[in-house]
Amino acid sequence: MLFGAATDIGKVRKVNEDNFLIGTGESFPYIVVADGMGGHRAGEVASRIAVEVIDAELEKNLSTALDYVEAGEVLRQAFISANAKIYAYSKENHKVMGMGTTLTLAMVYQQKLIIAHVGDSRVYAIDKKRIQQITKDHSYVQELVSRGEITKEQAKNHPQKNYITRAMGVEDIIKVDIIIKPYDGEKILVCSDGLTNMLDDSEIFEILNNVKDLDGAAKILVDKANEAGGYDNITAAVMERN
Repeated sequence: MLFGAATDIGKVRKVNEDNFLIGTGESFPYIVVADGMGGHRAGEVASRIAVEVIDAELEKNLSTALDYVEAGEVLRQAFISANAKIYAYSKENHKVMGMGTTLTLAMVYQQKLIIAHVGDSRVYAIDKKRIQQITKDHSYVQELVSRGEITKEQAKNHPQKNYITRAMGVEDIIKVDIIIKPYDGEKILVCSDGLTNMLDDSEIFEILNNVKDLDGAAKILVDKANEAGGYDNITAAVMERN
């Protein structure tokens, strides 16, 4: 697999609360992005704990999975472990109480794309013909869109578009979306909302189709998001079969 990633604080925030991780193992390559929240560096702590726990849990447990269904369950349990650790840390350290993070992971395993997802960071699949958003945001405006109360275009400028309905570490129990689908070698992008709030899907599609170097493509995505305003931290991680 080929990988590329870039992250930036953006033009407004004082701290980059995003974290990402690339797992380059041949048996289960993956990329994961966490977008922390909570202020006073709390979000940075939450997102860092999330990716560290995921890294440790997958290293320890994924080799025991017999197939992609079991691998999906390993991911779910890793997310549950990360949620528990963030929640406990928040309870024990009053300065970061209430902190949380999104956590979104995409893995290629036995010719399947396995996704674990909490929050409003996203996974996209990009081939030469189209870009497809695979995850569904756990957000208030997404619920409005799903109910037909507003359109996707209206959601982009909704005053509550950053209100998420599910996050890691906020409660002691977490529901994790697990998605399993065939993988045919296309580019997979995992990104924080600092990217998708600034760039349309069509812009992301053009960059990822025209820039072959994945590190270069990730950097261009981040740069373009900054040029569009850079109102939030921005992270983009990409992988593709070589």
